Amino acid sequence: MRRIIVSTSLVCSLAVFVGVRMANSAPAAKPAAAKDKAGPVVVGYGNSDSMTEEEMKIYDYFLASDQLEGRNLPSRGYDTAALYVASHLAEWGLKPGGSTTNTNGPLQPYFMPFELVGRQVIVEESKASITAPARGGRGGAPAPARPQTTDFEYGKDWTVSAGGRGAPPLIAFKVSGSLVFVGNGYIVNKTKLNPYEGLDVKGKIVVVAGLPPELAAQQAAAAARGGRPGGGPNPLGQNCVDFMTPEESAAKNGAVGVVSIASFQQLAAMANPNAFFGGGRGPSLNGPSYQVPKLQQAQACPSVPSVIANVGMTNSIFQGEKMSATQIFYGAGAGTKQDSFELNAEKKISLNVAIKSEASHGENVVGILEGGDPVRKNEYIVISAHLDHIGLSAPLPDGHNVNNGADDDGSGSTGLLAIARAYAEGAAKGARPARSIIFLWNAGEEKGLWGSQYFAEFPPIDITKVVANLNMDMIGRTKGPGAADPDRTHVLVNPGEVMVIGPHVSSDDLEKTIETVNNSYQKLVLNHFYDTTAPDATHDNLGPPPNGQRVFYRSDHYNFAKMGIPIAFFTTGLHADYHRPTDTPDKIDYKEILVVSKTVSAVAWVLSNQAGRPQLKANLPEQLVKDMKTVKDQGWGKITPVLPPVPGEPR
Repeated sequence: MRRIIVSTSLVCSLAVFVGVRMANSAPAAKPAAAKDKAGPVVVGYGNSDSMTEEEMKIYDYFLASDQLEGRNLPSRGYDTAALYVASHLAEWGLKPGGSTTNTNGPLQPYFMPFELVGRQVIVEESKASITAPARGGRGGAPAPARPQTTDFEYGKDWTVSAGGRGAPPLIAFKVSGSLVFVGNGYIVNKTKLNPYEGLDVKGKIVVVAGLPPELAAQQAAAAARGGRPGGGPNPLGQNCVDFMTPEESAAKNGAVGVVSIASFQQLAAMANPNAFFGGGRGPSLNGPSYQVPKLQQAQACPSVPSVIANVGMTNSIFQGEKMSATQIFYGAGAGTKQDSFELNAEKKISLNVAIKSEASHGENVVGILEGGDPVRKNEYIVISAHLDHIGLSAPLPDGHNVNNGADDDGSGSTGLLAIARAYAEGAAKGARPARSIIFLWNAGEEKGLWGSQYFAEFPPIDITKVVANLNMDMIGRTKGPGAADPDRTHVLVNPGEVMVIGPHVSSDDLEKTIETVNNSYQKLVLNHFYDTTAPDATHDNLGPPPNGQRVFYRSDHYNFAKMGIPIAFFTTGLHADYHRPTDTPDKIDYKEILVVSKTVSAVAWVLSNQAGRPQLKANLPEQLVKDMKTVKDQGWGKITPVLPPVPGEPR
C-alpha cells in the first residue's frame, strides 16, 4: 500500500471530525483542503464538495431512461441499472460487497443476489363452474330435466386472491362443494364476531363479502396514500390470536375454499390486470408475480385457497337465494353487517387453478470503502437507496408507458453514486474515514422492501457493528413555479429544504449530529413533518386518520430500524408524478439532489469518525418494538455468506 504523506493542516482538519461527540458535540466546522509536496489532498466530509449538478444529471438521465423500462424487479432494465452502478464502483476502486465465489467477470462481485420464484396462473387450464338446480320453465313450460352447469372464464369472471405484495404465494388447487355465505368471513375476538356460529361448513366452500369496519377504514386510508406498504398495526389485533382472516376461519371450521365477492376497487383493478396486485389474468406488461422464497415466513395458522368472483359469477352464486347478488354487493360496500346463511344444498361450485412456476433473480448492488482506523474499520455506516421502480404501465395519451422513476428512486440512487465516487476519490488522495462505509443499492423496495430485508436478515457482515443507516428515497423534486398536486396527502418541500425522518423517532443522538453538520455545511431547512409515529397538528397531519401516512415505516431504512440500528431517511416528499409515467428526469431539481447528497455524505463522514455511536431512544414506538422482537424471534441478523451468482444474473 502506498504511503500517504499528510500535512499538518490535514491532521488538524481531521481532528475536527474525530473530535465530534454524540450528544454534546460542538458544531463541526466545514473542513478545508490541504496541500503538501505530494500534491493536493482533498479532505473533509469525504470529498463531498467534489460532487456536481452535472454529475447528478448524467446518472439520473441514464437510470430513468426509457431504455431501462422502469427498472421493475426482475427485468432486463433493472439488471442494466445494476450493471451500470457496479461498473462505476469497479472503475472507482471500491471494494465489492457481493458474491465472493464462482463469479464471472469484474462486476458480479458487487452483486448480492437472491432467488426469485414467479408463479402465474395457466389461464387456459384454470376452470370454474357452478351447477345449479333446475328452475321452472318460463310461461308454464316444463322445468329442465337436469341441473344446469355454467362455466366461468378466468380473468373475466373470477381470479385468484394470492400472489401479490404481502399475499400468500400462488398455489395450484382443485376444490368443489356446496356453498355457505358467512358475511365478511372474519372471526374477531374483541368484537365477538363469529359468522360461523350455528353453521356446518365442513367440506364446503364459503362465500364472503366486505370487511370488518376497522379494517375497511384502514384500507381506505392506504388507498388514499397510493397503496404503499406500511399501513400500520392491524386494528383487529394479532393475526391468529385476536382475529382470523376468512381463509383462516374457513380452515378452522373445516371448509375447503373461499369465494370472495369483488369490491368496487377490485372490480376496477380486475378491469386493468397490469394494475392488479393479484394472480392476474395471465401475462402482464411486467411479467408474473414474483416472491423471494428465503424471505417468506410460515403462515401463522392454516388457511384454505381463495378466489375473487366478478359480477357474472356473483349473480350466478346468489341466483334464487334468500338474498340477491345486488343486496350482498351493496351491503358489503356500505359496511352493513350481513347474516350468514346456507345456499341451496343442490347448488355446487367447482374451482380448478393451474399454476406454472419460473425461477428468476434479483440483486442488491454493494460497494465498500474500508475505514482507516485499525479498530473502527470493523464498524460500518450504511448509506442506501433503492435501484428498482415499478416498470411499465398502460400508456398515457401520448403513448408513453414507461414509469421512468427519475425521482423514485433514480434520485436517491444518483445521489448515492455521487457520494460513492466522492469518497473513493477522497480516499485515493488520503482522506479515508475511520469506520467503513457500505454503499447499498437495494432491489425490490417497491415489492415490499425486499433488498433491505435480505441484507438485514442475511447480512454479509456483523450487523451489530452497523452504527447507522442513512437512506435516500425521492430526493429530487421541489415545489416549482405553478406546481400543483390534487392529492392533499402529498407533501413536497421547497428548494433548499429536506425532510428528515427517523431521528426524532429513534435516536436523539443522530438528530444532533445531523443538525450540527447541516448548520456548518449546506444549511438546508430540516423538515421533520414526517418524523413521527403519532400524527398531530404539526406532524403528518394530512394523511387519512388515524395514522397519517406513516412514512417512517415505508422505505428501506425500516429494516435497519428493526435491527436496532439508528436511522435517518432523507426525502423531498411526494408529488403528482409519484408512481406515474410522468416521473421523468427533465422534472428533477438537480441542485436539490446535490445539496441533499452533500449533506448525507457529510453526516456519514462525521458518523464514521465519531468516537462513540448514536444511541437509540429509550421510548421507541410500540410498533417498532414489536417488529424488533419479531425479527429477533425469526433469527434475522446472523452473518451469512453471500450467495454465488444465481442463474441469469447479469455479468
